[in-house]
Amino acid sequence: MNVDSNNEPISKRIKSSNVMDENLFTTHEQLQSKNTLHEESNTDKTSEYQENMEVTGNEDEGMSLTNDEDDHLFSFPPDNDITDMLEGVKYDGLFPTITDRYFTAHYKLDVQSTTDDICILMHSNRICMLTLAPSHAALQSNVQITKVDFKVSEKLDRVLNKVSGKSKHGAQPLQANSNICIITCSDGKTYTIKCCIIGKLVEVNEALLQNPKLLLEPPHKGGYLAIVLPNIKHLDKMKESLLTQKQYDFKILERGNSVNQLNSNKDQITLSIVS
Repeated sequence: MNVDSNNEPISKRIKSSNVMDENLFTTHEQLQSKNTLHEESNTDKTSEYQENMEVTGNEDEGMSLTNDEDDHLFSFPPDNDITDMLEGVKYDGLFPTITDRYFTAHYKLDVQSTTDDICILMHSNRICMLTLAPSHAALQSNVQITKVDFKVSEKLDRVLNKVSGKSKHGAQPLQANSNICIITCSDGKTYTIKCCIIGKLVEVNEALLQNPKLLLEPPHKGGYLAIVLPNIKHLDKMKESLLTQKQYDFKILERGNSVNQLNSNKDQITLSIVS
């Protein structure tokens, strides 16, 4: 047996070389087969695309045709009006308003006189909406609001309040006894509305100047007087001085009972005098 300088048999080296050539040949055939399959696949896709183009005339129409075919496979619900949808909902209560969902009501009763009741609606971000409480004398059915004036003095007009930035620079400062507006009613009475909180005036409801009766609407529909940013240092103390919704309802019930009792006593006195 012949041996070269590398001490490896020549016959063994020849066999190894033949095996490598066979492997290379097999790999080359596999690659050619894969390339052929890939080209055939691309040819099929190209021919299919060309057929779609011939049917539709352009690429966009071809795509829309495919979407239309998909739409026919899916049954869409009828396009009914939202009122028809609500009729199918079985709910006997009232849906909460924006004010009910995001604001907490606080009340101040008899601020300057009896039934001079103020409501302060506080948002979760501590911004406050100032309005009249439902029990205020100006909101009773026997009178009508004829005028809302934000010029509380000859030198101070709340409408001229201008603010800028998150800190509300330039805002008019407010104290608990600061006047917000003057309300005039059809019976000739006027009510000077106090702020009842310490803070900065963000804006007043200028729509009330043209339509004072808007104050009869809920706050989220324009029935508010002003927006106030309270002083955070006095916020907790302010809440303690105000009534919650439950406390307010209880006080109004007590007030109603007292009025009924007073009227009953007057009727008894009148009957005794007549008799």
